[in-house]
Amino acid sequence: MKSRSTNNNSGNVGRFLITCCGLILLGLSSAVVAQDSVGIEEVVVTAQRREQNLQDVPISITAFSADAVEAFMFNDVTEYVTRTPNISWKSDGARSRRELAIRGVTNFLDVNSPLRPATFAFYVDDFSIVGSSSNPPVMDVERIEVLRGPQATYFGRNATGGGISITSKKPHTDSLAGSVMVDYSNRDTIDVEGIVNVPIVKDVLAMRGNIKYNESDGNIKNVNPIGGGNDFEYKYARAAIRFTPTDELTVDVTGTLASETTGMREGVPSGHWSFFAERLYGRDVAHFDDPDGDGRTVPLHDGIGFWPENRNKVNFDFPQEVGTTYRMITGRVDYELEKVLFTSITGYINSDFNLNGDVDGSSIDGWNEFRNINRDSFSQEIRIQSNDDTSRFRWNIGGLYADDVGHIISDTFTGADNGFGLPQWLRIGGGDTEDGIEGWHLFGQVEADFTKNLTLSVGGRYSEEIRTLTDNFFPLGQPSIHISVKEKFTSFSPRLALNYSVTDDINLYTSISKGFKSGGVSRFGEQGIPFDPEIVWNYEIGVKADLLDNRLRVNAAAFYMDWTDMHVGFLVPQLGGEVGGRVTSNAESAFSKGVEVSVTALPVDNLIVNFNVGYLKAELDKAIVFIRDNTCNHRPPSTECNHVLDGSPTPLSPEWTMSADAEYTFNINPTYDGFARVEWTYRDDVHRSQVEDLLKPDGFPWSVPSYDFFNVRAGVRHKNFTVTGYAENVFNSHFFQNAYRKAWAGGVSLEPSLRSYGIRVRYTYGE
Repeated sequence: MKSRSTNNNSGNVGRFLITCCGLILLGLSSAVVAQDSVGIEEVVVTAQRREQNLQDVPISITAFSADAVEAFMFNDVTEYVTRTPNISWKSDGARSRRELAIRGVTNFLDVNSPLRPATFAFYVDDFSIVGSSSNPPVMDVERIEVLRGPQATYFGRNATGGGISITSKKPHTDSLAGSVMVDYSNRDTIDVEGIVNVPIVKDVLAMRGNIKYNESDGNIKNVNPIGGGNDFEYKYARAAIRFTPTDELTVDVTGTLASETTGMREGVPSGHWSFFAERLYGRDVAHFDDPDGDGRTVPLHDGIGFWPENRNKVNFDFPQEVGTTYRMITGRVDYELEKVLFTSITGYINSDFNLNGDVDGSSIDGWNEFRNINRDSFSQEIRIQSNDDTSRFRWNIGGLYADDVGHIISDTFTGADNGFGLPQWLRIGGGDTEDGIEGWHLFGQVEADFTKNLTLSVGGRYSEEIRTLTDNFFPLGQPSIHISVKEKFTSFSPRLALNYSVTDDINLYTSISKGFKSGGVSRFGEQGIPFDPEIVWNYEIGVKADLLDNRLRVNAAAFYMDWTDMHVGFLVPQLGGEVGGRVTSNAESAFSKGVEVSVTALPVDNLIVNFNVGYLKAELDKAIVFIRDNTCNHRPPSTECNHVLDGSPTPLSPEWTMSADAEYTFNINPTYDGFARVEWTYRDDVHRSQVEDLLKPDGFPWSVPSYDFFNVRAGVRHKNFTVTGYAENVFNSHFFQNAYRKAWAGGVSLEPSLRSYGIRVRYTYGE
């Protein structure tokens, strides 16, 4: 079956690009006549654990201020990474199941692993949360920083592709302050947020609290009599206390609670088997249609059809529910001496994930799955750093202890119509697995200004980690299998950067850095097989320039990444008495190379334009993967053979990623301003993230086609309130953003595009 996805905006893409270029050129000419204007605002980042001007940091960074977060109305990690060059994402149908690829660095691993197999770091207020979440709520945010390239020195293991750092707003004793936001949009979607800042003791003690509630009827309906759909309810709360007994000492304590529940994973059937489902049903002509008589069946039509005719219906005979609850508490102490800053960061996060119910994705009573994952992460970090920005020599050293544990309990049961003659509610497979990483890390960086214009940075991190795996597996018709193994991994990840200031407004930089991802242990049959750590070397050059009296900002970087021992997970199904599962191994080598450019222009004082573009080529260079399947021509079905994947694209590595936005502000009267903004996003076609799918021919649905969409927003701003009307995917472009294997009988699931429109009102006081 050929792809039938559509994209009706190719003409709009060209017109919008021409418009953006025209606006930037307008900025060049306007800047000449507006020499006394304020210009583009300075962006402050903390990528190197101290506040710096974005333009002075020798790292490729995209940063969003609090005002930008509100202007874009970010609610989800996918919304700010799509406005960042060379970052892509996937989802297995739920908010809590996002995975990112930065510069093509990702993995072929399963998000259902006990420990989330991320290749990126994710920090909230300098505490790593990626072990439990890759999509924290966006509320009361000071800034979001997206860093590209290995960030091992300050972000540690798994930051092989890059990292995300979110800084939340802190309590203050200036005044009673806060805000209230109400957002209502189609599909009966409501989003409510409240923020309050309470001074308790002047200059000594303050508290800040946030609550957020978001619910919707969803966009997919289950036509089966059991009903339901992908309706959701998200609830968040956060409380922070800041204690400043002296000018030198600051203590911050923050607690966060989140609950996310969705009626089902978001997806409609594609009409194509997944790798696993084809093994299960591909030749079952007694239960599935074989329209062309070639002996290979097709998934169930189920009366609802396939994409793109069907964009909002499923037919599940058994209820499904997806949910995540997490709890987080962090404590931070900053003690400032005359020229030295001491920092201690203690954090703990616990999450409970569940995916329960219909797994065959059809009206037949085939299979039901009950999967629960509990994850815990604790870390203690201590840093000591110089605190004199006027010095020509700056330094930072620290240590970290981290303990991550993931525990998954998974069971799959037969339904009455399983097609194999098995009794109903027979457990055909499952497991009870605990995976842990305990590690010690030492890190540091020194910067030296050799001349007024030349700065050298040298840093690195030593990591020592112990990986443990305890696995109890229950294969069909066989005794349970128990394994318990432990492996130790060490690595030193250096970083070298050179920054040269051509002028006060133009910086050139080059850097070499190494990223490290710990190895582990994978169960295969009755034994545990270790796999090696993953290593990425990044070679990068870049320029950051503020031009034309600070009315044009251009940041660009070119990079080459050399990737060895990539972690590759592949499926060895447990069927017919075979012992199987998802096994992790190492692919020998891969590479990633590309360019990133970000441009901001201020043509006139009331018009600002942003344009971002990323070009990327990421491929497996040498990769032989051992997979059990039916494609080995000289072997019978269900046997093992090696597959050479040299030259195959790495997952989630689109060749082009682009975004642009423009906002025009105008005076209505002395107290009211009007504004109008347009946003555009483009993502090139991209391969999905399962290694087995590389064995399939290119095309639908194994490759997600390119797509683009437009958002528009307009409204009124006042000192104390803002009213915004908006439409996202305003032209209702029909595309799917992700393809994921789930529905065994219904085929690969696709996440359809949406058009959303609504109105948001925010009232702010005291800030």
